[in-house]
Amino acid sequence: MLEVIEKKLGHLSELGQLESHQQIVQDQMKHKALNPVAVKGISRATTSTTRFYDPSIKVPYDLKDHEGRIFQQAGTVINPLKTHALTKPLLFINGEDPEQVAWALSQHTRNPRAKLILVQGSPFKLAQENDFAVFFDQGGKLVKKLGITEVPTLVTQNDDKLQIDTLALEQEANHD
Repeated sequence: MLEVIEKKLGHLSELGQLESHQQIVQDQMKHKALNPVAVKGISRATTSTTRFYDPSIKVPYDLKDHEGRIFQQAGTVINPLKTHALTKPLLFINGEDPEQVAWALSQHTRNPRAKLILVQGSPFKLAQENDFAVFFDQGGKLVKKLGITEVPTLVTQNDDKLQIDTLALEQEANHD
């Protein structure tokens, strides 16, 4: 495989096209980084809902340290929120939907500690326009874990669970 690549690069160099090829590849990589692939299976919310997610896990077997001492017994239920609180709300939105962006910006104005997480759109563009960090749920890891299928969604901690509020913006506007 490496030989094939070296041969192709050598051929491009002989033709004087190596630099332009490198620039094309660099531009493609930059475009992919600035415009990540949208998370599949996420739609705009049509109904407002609230549900709860319990992040507790049950230890499947005894956990031992390097000397063989058990520090967590099999069957123990551990809730990470009891030791590590979610101190910042998480705002999941489609960054290409102006209404969702406006909602998220108003939420962020009320609580500047809120984390804005896109499932579609360019986090870099939104960050530059608003001068704060914007994240992207690469590969949909967070939405899959939390069972989020619609946006906008607000995630906050409520006691030892995560409260997941999915908001139909049209419904919310009618209630104000």
